[in-house]
Amino acid sequence: MKIATEVAGADDRLAEQPQVTASVSGAVAAVRLGIAVRYPAPVRQVAAEARERLMSRVRDLTGIAVENVDVDVVRLVPKRRSGL
Repeated sequence: MKIATEVAGADDRLAEQPQVTASVSGAVAAVRLGIAVRYPAPVRQVAAEARERLMSRVRDLTGIAVENVDVDVVRLVPKRRSGL
């Protein structure tokens, strides 16, 4: 799970480290990912890219195929305005 958390968190459009839970059966995993997105980033795009990155990188790094990633956007965090 630590690898999945690091991979999923590699996006500066996220406001905090993602919440990751996973179940592994043999060489196959299913993952649930909770992300806080910095608004006004395109939420659907951020979620889709997180899913794809997680599936690809976890397989490359561990040999475990991530067959399912459920992404929950748990929070939208407004981008701070400069000068305030």
